[in-house]
Amino acid sequence: MTANGVLFQYFHWHSKNDGTLWRELAERAAELGRQGVTAIWIPPAYKGADGPNDPGYAVYDLFDLGEFEQKGAVRTKYGTREELLRAIRAAQELGLQVYADVVLNHRQGADEQE
Repeated sequence: MTANGVLFQYFHWHSKNDGTLWRELAERAAELGRQGVTAIWIPPAYKGADGPNDPGYAVYDLFDLGEFEQKGAVRTKYGTREELLRAIRAAQELGLQVYADVVLNHRQGADEQE
């Protein structure tokens, strides 16, 4: 018999835009596992049209996970690429699955060369 898992949504529309979400997830992954969480759903990790203020649903650059200077910052709303990878590794090392929210049809498109 397979046990049902528990998916925890680790964001909401009004998550702080201070670039700390990925670091917080890495720090709290063990706590979530102890509470019975088996999988974590993270927000869109790529750069949104409003840069570090964008929750990721107004896609600007699918390939910028917080590593390029675009839209006024290197980081995304949630942190940098390195912090994202650290958070995913921390969760996976504890046996947690990580699901990324990826929205491909909300395209703001490229803008003028920056």
